[in-house]
Amino acid sequence: MIDRTRLTAHIKDDELRRVVFNVIDKAQAVIKTHDTKTTDFLNPYELKSSVGVLNSLRGEISYITYGGYEGAERNCISIIPWYAHQESIGEMPIRCIEVNGSFKFSEISHRDYLGALMGLGIKREKIGDILVHENKCHIVVKKEICDYVVSSFTEVAKYKVSCRVIEIDSIIIPQLESRQKKFTVASNRLDCILAGVYNISRGDAARLIEGEHVKVDFEPVSSPSKAVCEGCVVSVRGKGRFRIEEFGDVTKKGRMFMIANILI
Repeated sequence: MIDRTRLTAHIKDDELRRVVFNVIDKAQAVIKTHDTKTTDFLNPYELKSSVGVLNSLRGEISYITYGGYEGAERNCISIIPWYAHQESIGEMPIRCIEVNGSFKFSEISHRDYLGALMGLGIKREKIGDILVHENKCHIVVKKEICDYVVSSFTEVAKYKVSCRVIEIDSIIIPQLESRQKKFTVASNRLDCILAGVYNISRGDAARLIEGEHVKVDFEPVSSPSKAVCEGCVVSVRGKGRFRIEEFGDVTKKGRMFMIANILI
């Protein structure tokens, strides 16, 4: 038996530990039955921890990750016997649904689509990436809920919509709009950077962090002093997200130049 407690001893987040326990249980089932097992969709934080544990089981199992297209944010893991070829998995158990509507002059957002799906009683882990375009949207879902979504998903933000299944390789990846912001910070502490990006005080930034409204690379963060680095993606509830592009030179006053890309 796989020792779940030992493999997850480093995980302090109870919800993350629950997710990783589920992945370990699937790996245990693969070892026992020699059948492929597939997880639901995982966010990057969950995926990183799950893959770390699965890597420690190399020699007993193998695995692949996929989210419907290269660079997908949310991914599933298919776990297979160590001796099996990845091609033996066959068809991936995910589907893409195209949602079409006429939204006139309204801007329908990712949150609108997700909220409508959740309103149907669908669990978040059954839904992959939601790719929003003008008057349509591509939604990656687990195969088992595909028919239900197509037949039941008829309205978004009070607008009528229609759904159809499209091929996974027909997914269109939208060009994300962002604006670049250059400023200086006292350090690479999270509260300093939030204050600079959003033009708020460090006290207000600290309260957002301590109130568990902030994630760094999808990991919940509660410490204002957490150090962040180039490439980190920071999301703030109610404000959106930004990516730290570069830390630059230090000014004569000891402040660092930095560049952030704020998603619009």
